[in-house]
Amino acid sequence: MMATITIQQRFTQSPEQVFAVLGTHAGLGACFAPLQVTRVQDSADTHYPDGVGSVRKMGIGSVTPLYEQVTEYEPNKFIEYVLINNPLIKHHVGRLIFTPAGTGTLLNYTIELEGKVPGSAPIILAGLKVGIVQGLKKLAKTL
Repeated sequence: MMATITIQQRFTQSPEQVFAVLGTHAGLGACFAPLQVTRVQDSADTHYPDGVGSVRKMGIGSVTPLYEQVTEYEPNKFIEYVLINNPLIKHHVGRLIFTPAGTGTLLNYTIELEGKVPGSAPIILAGLKVGIVQGLKKLAKTL
């Protein structure tokens, strides 16, 4: 069964400034510490190495890492990624939409998830939501 969460975060900075952080794998990692995020495959677009086709490895220490691949990337506006090669997850798509809001930005971050184990998606998403909300609130204060 598919489950979805949506997180909204307001930033006083412009979409360009917010995207400059969240549009890179390294910036995403800084936002979601202690999670370590590393780009392991560059995009074919040399102007945007974290763009379409790029792959990031996410994990903590020696725990089996997760891999996500960027499927859509429109600078300062939109990012979509999918989880790849995960034995526990059937479907995982994340979307970040950066919308101008006055002089700042409204970020809408949506994740769709379907686990291979029945009933697992809402539990996984609940944990993700806590970490993402904390990371985005911290980023909004420090950016």
